[in-house]
Order: sequence, then C-alpha cells, then structure tokens
Amino acid sequence: MDVSTDSAFIDAVAAESGLLAAQSQLTDSTVVELLGQFYGLQGTLVRIPTEKDETFRLRDGEEAYLVKVSPPDEDPVIVELQTTCMEHLERTAPELPVQRLVRSRSGDPQVLLPATDGPFSRVLRVMRFMPGNLLAEHSASAGQLQSVGSSLAHLGLALQSFAHPRADRMLLWDLKHFHRMRPLLDFVDENSKRVLAEQVFDQFDARVVPLLDILTTQVVHGDFSPFNVLVDPLKPDYVAGIIDFGDVVRTPVIFDLSVTMANLLGADPENPWEQALHVLDGFLSIRPLPARELEALIVSAKARLLLRALITQWRASQLPQRRDYLLSHSKPDWERLAFIAATPAPNFPSTP
Repeated sequence: MDVSTDSAFIDAVAAESGLLAAQSQLTDSTVVELLGQFYGLQGTLVRIPTEKDETFRLRDGEEAYLVKVSPPDEDPVIVELQTTCMEHLERTAPELPVQRLVRSRSGDPQVLLPATDGPFSRVLRVMRFMPGNLLAEHSASAGQLQSVGSSLAHLGLALQSFAHPRADRMLLWDLKHFHRMRPLLDFVDENSKRVLAEQVFDQFDARVVPLLDILTTQVVHGDFSPFNVLVDPLKPDYVAGIIDFGDVVRTPVIFDLSVTMANLLGADPENPWEQALHVLDGFLSIRPLPARELEALIVSAKARLLLRALITQWRASQLPQRRDYLLSHSKPDWERLAFIAATPAPNFPSTP
C-alpha cells in the first residue's frame, strides 16, 4: 500500500482497521440458524450495537452467550489473532477473568462463513456472557482503580509469551503511529482545539518518538478501557471480567496503559491526573517501568485521549448523517484535554 504521505498512511491504516467500509448485516433469523447448525444453540437473540462486528446476546435456557460475526471486510486471520490470544490466556493464565470462547460442535473456537458480500469470509464466534458492571458506569475508589491497574499488569505479563504472525498489524488506534496523524487536524475547526492538539503532537514527537525502537514491546489487549472492564464492587479483586480483544496488537506496553489512563484523564477537573495515577500505581505494583518509559507515558496518555477526539472528528466528516452525534461524543474529550493542559504534569518517582 502507498503510504508515502501521512494522509495516505491514515487512509490505509483506517481501511485495515475496518473504519471505512460500509456495514453489511445478517438477519437475526440467519444468525439463529447458524448457531443451531454449528453450535447446537437456540433461544432469544438480542442485537447489541457495536462499531465493527455484528454482536448479539443469546439466551438459551439458563445460559447466556455473546455472539460475534466479523464484518465482510475484515481478514479472518485478524480474527484468528484475537481468538488465539484468548485461547493463550485460558491456557496460561486461567485465573484471569477473561471472556471464554465456546467451541463449536466440531470442537473449533470459531466458524468460517463463506464470503457472499465482501472480500473475506466472515467469522462466527460464541463466548460466555460475563456478568458484571462496566467500569465506565461505576464510581471507583482509589483502591479499586489500583485493582484495575494491577489487573492490566497481570494481563500484560500473561501475554508476554504470546506471538502471532499478524500481531504487527496496522491499527489506527495504535499509538506507535500517532506521530503520523497530524493530517487529522484538518478536520478540527476551532483554533483553541488545534492549539491544544499541536502541543500534544509536539510533545509526542520530542519525548516519545525517539524511544519508539527501544520501548518495552509485546502483544497487548489494546483497548483496556472502562467499557471493556467489568467490575464487581462486592469482590475483593474488583475486576470481574476483561472483554473485547478486537484491538489486540504488538506495541509498546506503555501504549496499552495509556488507553486506561486516557479514559480517566480530566474526569475530575479539580485534579485531572488523580484517577489515572491510581491506575498507574496499581500497574507499577505488579510491573515496574523504567524511568524513561514513565516519562513517555505522561505524553502518550494525553496522546491517546487526543487521538480519540481526532478520530471522532474525522469520522464525523466521513459520516455526515451521524455528524452531530459523533461531535457530541468528542466534546468531553476536548474539555478533558483542556483541563490537562492547564495542570502541571505529575512527577514520577525515579525507577530503574
């Protein structure tokens, strides 16, 4: 693919990330038929709105399942990357509360559906539906946020030994490409927002890009956000479930941590770093990071928050029918970035 310019690079990575193709849906009755044929399951199916996969909740008697069908423009090998990652965790770290795959009647973790409306065959997978509340819907204490950070660290340690031929795939959300995302500023109308964004890009170029080749790197979850972490306040471990491995990728470890921290940055305007730092404390209690990586993390966490705002602005231009909805969702991110910009960055203790 031609990625000689950053704009061309963004288009190429967005296409590989599945953000440009038109969606094509199977009927609910077709999905029910496929579940009966390949899994021997039946029951009530409820569609769950998601960005790429067709996702459903299936109730079969007393059992509940999550059903996913990959989009017709996603290479099945990418789905296999996600599937084998989950299988690896089930084998090597069964104590982690990771969503479990249900095998088909033939014993396979996924079923390939022949292509009919796209370049690739689609992949059908069934998983156990995990109970719990989304972290995004719970006001967590400092100790609970530390549990979130330690859970992420344990997950990362369990993935250190995992490898896959497509783990180095191109993903728009992967911060190792962030420095090439400046063309997305063309979709930002307000000067104050552009100034904020330019500052973060300049900081990333100065403090993170020179380290890209030496940062600790491995396969990571990629989207350990409050919307993919299930919690139970009544359990001492707090984190009750880790879901959605759709953004699994090989990248620097601090970029995985940046996702979680970015979702908490600026949540409290009076102390914009506080909640994110609780997560960091929990992470470091399990997996210490070198001083240079902690310093880079200060910038990469802000970069992840900015990237979400920029991608949302860009998608609003691509989907005019959803423009108002998308821009309303990016508004809090810009506000949080402003809170962060007005607050001194934290000083981390010196580590090896």
